[in-house]
This record gives sequence, C-alpha cells and structure tokens, in this order.
Amino acid sequence: MTALKPLLPLLASALLLALFARGGAAWPLGFVALLPWLGQLERLRGVRATALSAWAMSVLLSLAAFSWLGEALARYTGLPPWLGLVLLAVGAPLFQPQVLLFALLRLWAAPLGPVLQALAGAAAWVGAEWLLPRLLDDTLGYGLYPSVWLRQAADLGGTAGLTVLLLLGHEALLRAWLRRRDGLSALAAPLATAARSEEHTSELQSRLHLVCRLLLEKK
Repeated sequence: MTALKPLLPLLASALLLALFARGGAAWPLGFVALLPWLGQLERLRGVRATALSAWAMSVLLSLAAFSWLGEALARYTGLPPWLGLVLLAVGAPLFQPQVLLFALLRLWAAPLGPVLQALAGAAAWVGAEWLLPRLLDDTLGYGLYPSVWLRQAADLGGTAGLTVLLLLGHEALLRAWLRRRDGLSALAAPLATAARSEEHTSELQSRLHLVCRLLLEKK
C-alpha cells in the first residue's frame, strides 16, 4: 500500500479530469480536478521527482480525456484497442507537453512566492499550448463551455484565458487548503490573490505572444 501512495493523487486527478471532460453538469470539477496532483507537486522539491510526476500526469490526462484517440489509432492501424491506448500513453508527453513545462516552471518559481509561482505556472501552461506543436488543439478552458456565464468570458481572453482562470483557481484553493489551520481569515487572502493574478497573467500572456511572434518574424 505504501508503494501505491504516490499514485493516489495522480489517480484522483485523472478521475476528476475524466468526469470534467465528459462535460455537462461536471464543468465545476474543472476548478478542483488538478488539486490532488498540485498537492503532490507542493511536496516535491527535486527536478527529477517533479518531472516524473508531470510525466505520469500527462499520461493519465491523455488516457482520461482522450481515450477515444487511442481507440481511433487502433482502428486506423488495425491494432487491438488496448494497444491503441498504449500508443496514446507512450505519446502523452508529445500530446500534452504543457503539463511538464507547467510543473517545472512552477518548481523554479517556488522561491519567488505563491503569487509569482501561480503566474509562472499558468503562463507556462498556456504559453506551451500556444507555442509548441501539438496533435490536439485542446485546453482546459474548453471544459467550461457548458457554463453559460463563464464561456462568455472567452470573448475577453479566449479559451486560453479560461484555462488561466482554472489554473489560478486551483492555486488559490491549494493555498487556502494549506493554510486551513490558520482560520477563515487566512483563507480569504489566497482567493483574493487569484482574482488579482488573473489580470496580471492576461498581460503576461499577451507579452509572451508578442515576443514569440517577433522571434518567428526574425527567423
């Protein structure tokens, strides 16, 4: 049982992501699906352990949300369905590279404080989705489509903005959970910080896009 303990947060997040990906009334799970995994990352200090956890999360995310792709690969190649899922798992870091970059940059920014750490992680996630070539043009923000009110926010920041909203919401809830013993007054600060961070991240994201565009034009 002790050997399986590190897998429990990963499996919990994978289950919540699978439900979130189904859409419908499960869309609120998008604000908590990654919390078990973030709690694990918070306890990890080394690059190797963080990268290993991120790799495992990318595999489970691919299997939880895109099992249909593995089945499609199997039908296209004439392979058994289970082997299609194996191929999907092997290629997970290529399908979901933002997971690894998010975890590593978040680890790097940890000494800078929780606010900058949250901003760095969110910027890494959406920046990787925008810049790196990927087979699937997916993002966490798509899962908020069933919410009539929240999906209208895409008019302001696009689906990337919704993804940033979800990630910062996760970070705020994580900080609130870690400070739960300090009382209710301590829980309000992380939640208020997330609201302010959303504004700064949108600006950071715009600057990141501008820098990447200028680099591509120079090439």
